[in-house]
Amino acid sequence: MMKKVFAAILSIALIAGVSACGEKKAEGPDYADDEAMSIIAEGFSKRSSLIDKLKGQGKDTSESKNLQQIVQAEIDNDKPLKARQFKDSKLQEQIIAYLNSLDDQLSVVKKYSSTSAEYTTAWSEAYDKRSTILKTFVDKYGLKVDSKYQDTLDDLVRNGNSVQEKNETDQVINNLVSSAQFDRTEAEYGGYYTYSAVIENTSKINFGNVSLLLALYDADGVKVEETFANTSSWAAGEKVRFEAGTDVNAAQVKVSVSNYDVVK
Repeated sequence: MMKKVFAAILSIALIAGVSACGEKKAEGPDYADDEAMSIIAEGFSKRSSLIDKLKGQGKDTSESKNLQQIVQAEIDNDKPLKARQFKDSKLQEQIIAYLNSLDDQLSVVKKYSSTSAEYTTAWSEAYDKRSTILKTFVDKYGLKVDSKYQDTLDDLVRNGNSVQEKNETDQVINNLVSSAQFDRTEAEYGGYYTYSAVIENTSKINFGNVSLLLALYDADGVKVEETFANTSSWAAGEKVRFEAGTDVNAAQVKVSVSNYDVVK
């Protein structure tokens, strides 16, 4: 009897063991982090290869239908990344932003004539956005492309670096100007007003030919005029009086940066 009981117990244990071995281990999410840069590189290469092919056929790659084809080639390769999961949320944000920049380029090509001013402005914005993100991919995530397209990538990264520097400089000068209070003084003979503010350049950047736009509003909050306050130079650490004259007696002045140069 004991032998039969022992055999039954052993049999149950063996069945349980076989059953456990047969169970599959639960799989985690299929994260795209390790694949993302190789996919981006593949899309970049497909786009660059198509440009070379079209040029070899004597086709103008800036022509709308050809440019649509070029951008679409990269979109088709990269778009599966939009549905993938990532461990690194910052990387995912950059991937989505990059895919959006490609969509922006395609929209520009479809919407505007390549000879229009609107096209030039919109394409430049999308180009700058794409190149800035490519710079991030290279610097932070080790993006590498086929050696024959390295020069193209290098050009885009250089542009991305220039865009990044300009954005940072824009922020600096906008911060300097945003808190400025323009005082109004009336001329002795009346009917003419001067708006002025002394602003210190507390940054480390030497500016040249700075032009500030003064928007003048009446008591009802209606903008009645725009005028400019300028200086030919504004060195780091220097205080400059920005001044503009007009016959408008404004109740409120809003200031913004119209344009500027940086002195290297």
